[in-house]
Amino acid sequence: KNIYFLEGDTMLTSILSRSQCAECRICCEFDSYDLWEAPVITPEVEEKITSEVLPQQEFIPKGKCKLLKLKREENEDLYYCTLLSEEGCKLGINKPFDCQIWPFRVMDFNSKRVISISPVCPSLYEKSLKELVECAKNISPIIFEMADKYPEIVKPYMIGYPILYVENN
Repeated sequence: KNIYFLEGDTMLTSILSRSQCAECRICCEFDSYDLWEAPVITPEVEEKITSEVLPQQEFIPKGKCKLLKLKREENEDLYYCTLLSEEGCKLGINKPFDCQIWPFRVMDFNSKRVISISPVCPSLYEKSLKELVECAKNISPIIFEMADKYPEIVKPYMIGYPILYVENN
C-alpha cells in the first residue's frame, strides 16, 4: 500500500518538502544504536528490489517481512541504506512503508499502537504541534491498516519519540 496521497507527492508534503528531505537524508543513515530504525521490507517491496533495483541485496528475516542487510562504513559506526543513491531512493515512489511515512513511526506503547514522530528530523522543529498532530491523525487509518497487514512495521516504543496519535480500539 502506498501512502502517496498528499499533493500527489512521494512523502508527507504537508509537513516536509521534497527539497528539505533531499538536502538532509538523515533518515537513510544509521548508527549501530539506531539500526532498529531501518525500514521493514514487505514482500511486495522485496520483489521490486530483487527483480528491478538491486538483485544482489541481502535481507534479514523479520516475520513475513525482512530488513535490508546494511553494510557498515569502514572505520565508522555508520550504516547507509543500500537503496540510497545520489539521486535519492532507488525505489522512487515504491519506497518501503517506513520511509513513506517518515518522520512518523508506528510504535507499540504499553500494548497500544501509537503514531510517534522521530526527534531527529531537523525540519520538524519548524512545524507546530497542531500541524504534526493533524497530519498524524489524517494518515492514521492508512498506517494502522498497514500495521494490521504487516505487524512487523510496528516498532517498540522508544523514549524521546513524542506520541502524536493513539489508535482507538
